[in-house]
Amino acid sequence: MKRMNFYCLMAFSCLVAVSCSEDDQLKSIVSGDYPVKEYSLERNPNVNVWGAGMDFVNDETALEETDFDYKYLEETDDYTYDIKFYTVKSYYTDDNGDLASEGCPAMLLNSDVKAVQIGAGLEYFDSLTEITPEMQLSVVSEPTVDYAACINEDGYYDRALLFAAIDQCVIGRSFRSNVLVIPDGLTEEEVQPVYLVKTGEGGYVKFMVHAFQGSGADKQKTVVRWQVISE
Repeated sequence: MKRMNFYCLMAFSCLVAVSCSEDDQLKSIVSGDYPVKEYSLERNPNVNVWGAGMDFVNDETALEETDFDYKYLEETDDYTYDIKFYTVKSYYTDDNGDLASEGCPAMLLNSDVKAVQIGAGLEYFDSLTEITPEMQLSVVSEPTVDYAACINEDGYYDRALLFAAIDQCVIGRSFRSNVLVIPDGLTEEEVQPVYLVKTGEGGYVKFMVHAFQGSGADKQKTVVRWQVISE
C-alpha cells in the first residue's frame, strides 16, 4: 500500500510538473496581419430563428469578408461556430399583473471554446495587439444554457429562468442596452466589453459587440466586431 501511494504521489508530481512547464512556456502572442471584421446580425427571433453562428478561424480567415465568417443556423446544422448569437422571446408578469414579453438575445460559446473579458471600449479593442500569457491562462468555458428547462408550464420561455441561466455565461446578455451600464458622458462603444476568445482550433481572437442596436435599416440588428490574433 505504501509503495502504491508512493507511485501515485510520483505520478501526480510529474503531472503537476508538466502542467507548470507548459504554463511557463506560454509566450505573448503579437497580432498577425488579420483584418478587423464587422457584421450586423439579426436580433429579431422571428428572423434569426435558430441563431447566427460565428466561425472566427476558417479557410478564408485572411480575407476581409467571406461567407465562411458567419451563418444563420437551421434547426439541424453542421456549421461549426465559436460563438452563437441566439435570441428568443421571453415572457414575464408586469407591474399590472399582465403577461408581457421581450426579446432575450445572448452570445453563447460553443462547448470547446473559452473566453474572458479583458477590457472595454472600441479604443481598447483597436489598440490591443498583444495577448499576454496571463490573458491566455484566464480564458474559461461556460455551462450550456438549457433553453428547454426555461419553458414554463404555459409553454413560454420564462424571463427569470432565462436570465438566471444566461448570466452564468462569459458574454451572455452583458451587451444589451438595458443591461450595459453607460456612465454619464460616455457612449456605448466606450464601455462595451472586449473579450479574448480561444477558438476550437486553439487560435486567439478579440471580440466585442460594437453596437447592440444598429442604425437605419440595421435597427433590428446587433453589430459584432472581431479580429483574429493568431490561428
